[in-house]
Amino acid sequence: MNGLVVPVPTPFAESGAIDFGAFLAHLDWLAECGVRNLLINGTTGEFFSLTPAEQLRVLQVARDNWDGIIIAHTGSPVLAQCLETAHAAEEIGADFLASLPPFYFAGAPVEGLVRWFNELAESTALPLILYNFPKHTGNPLTPEILSQVPHYGIKDSSADLSLVPATPRYFVGGDTKISAAYTAGAKGFVSASANIDPLPYLRIEKEPTPENQAAVDAVNARTNGPFAIARIKQALSEIIPGYPSAVRPPLTGT
Repeated sequence: MNGLVVPVPTPFAESGAIDFGAFLAHLDWLAECGVRNLLINGTTGEFFSLTPAEQLRVLQVARDNWDGIIIAHTGSPVLAQCLETAHAAEEIGADFLASLPPFYFAGAPVEGLVRWFNELAESTALPLILYNFPKHTGNPLTPEILSQVPHYGIKDSSADLSLVPATPRYFVGGDTKISAAYTAGAKGFVSASANIDPLPYLRIEKEPTPENQAAVDAVNARTNGPFAIARIKQALSEIIPGYPSAVRPPLTGT
């Protein structure tokens, strides 16, 4: 796996239920644009507002309707829940598993984080992508941790390019650093903003030039900020007929 990974949103109907019709319409549009790799139940997918059963249902629907690569994200401070999700993701047919470190208990000891990730890695045959997002977890991934956990690569939403040599495959999670990440040796990138206009992102994965970085930055500027997920959904509602712009609490609209 390399290049662009799109972390797809989870659309919600007025009733609050997941709108799978809108979800599939979005996936069809992404496929038509040339997107190959999806991250399901990531931050952009509001995994934090989905029950475990809802997360698995979204993953199942995505797998049944997507011919490309699917990364299934499991995010929970409960290791047993992550193990359960990993097992289910294997059965559903995900290609990769991604996992945040446990959150809430910020500053967890390195030994505990290494043990936590190793138990997860040993529980699944899926290649494991470690997900670094210290802003939300309070537990940053470090070279020390990465060296002690067998893993396929990392998705780094901190965009700390010093981690590039510490992992087999680095995927940057910051749009403005895509070109710089490739120069440093990254294998690809994960972009929420690509949900609303994948084409500049597909161009930069082939040619990480300043011109293509500027085009990506322009798309990112349309969604960036504290209301990013709501802005993405609002933009999609203007692209895909009937796509709802609702987000679940604690998020709010723009």
